[in-house]
Amino acid sequence: MYIQLIVDAKKAQIKSRINQYLKLYQSEIQNITSDDRQLKKLILLGFFTEELFGKILEEKIHPLSPLLRDEINVITKIIELQHPFENENFTLNNFSSDYEKHVTEITDMLDESIKESYLKSLNRIFLNSIDKEDEKTIFTIANFFIHYINWKNAFSNFYEITYEVIPSELKLVENYLDKDLLISIKAYLAYHSKVNILKRYMEKQEHGRISTLSYLDWITDIKEFIVREFTKLFGEKKAIDYVYCLDSILDGKIRK
Repeated sequence: MYIQLIVDAKKAQIKSRINQYLKLYQSEIQNITSDDRQLKKLILLGFFTEELFGKILEEKIHPLSPLLRDEINVITKIIELQHPFENENFTLNNFSSDYEKHVTEITDMLDESIKESYLKSLNRIFLNSIDKEDEKTIFTIANFFIHYINWKNAFSNFYEITYEVIPSELKLVENYLDKDLLISIKAYLAYHSKVNILKRYMEKQEHGRISTLSYLDWITDIKEFIVREFTKLFGEKKAIDYVYCLDSILDGKIRK
């Protein structure tokens, strides 16, 4: 499904992400067709018709109706953030990629970014400690972390499990990390501990809305909520430092 946008006489068409959100409601058709596209089309011809979409909108059928409405609200917010009626340079030319960035799950974005930086630091530590008698311990730990950890898993899982199993080794590595990376890790782990609370705060799943904690949510709601939560835990200064750190990572990823 595609969405057509018309803003101030400018037009664009973007692909709807609703199919991703509907995976939770996947039917037996997926198993029956074994991803045979032609067979899928034949089966779905009897289900997804113009009349059905009219009925969905009219009768507000769950889950499609709230998801469609939420997607429209998300698109509207992204456009409003760019102040189209005050900005002479406003264009919809790159809106598809802007939309993709704004609806991306920020937890995944933060996790991947910090994991990438952590692995770079591990490799630096590993290379710097080769053939150094007084650095044998850190060399062994760095070697183990680089070559014997499954880095396809989330960074948060690695940190939590490693902290339980070999906390002293993890702490030793922290002594060799750059200050900025160490703050990033602490900030991300603090954020990660609040993810479930955040989801309840956003109250998305209960209303049949898109349940992603997106970058759009971050700049409109989450950042302010996290500042309040972190202030209770760490005090105002550290809370601001942590949120600024997370904001910088996300901003860098979005711009990239």
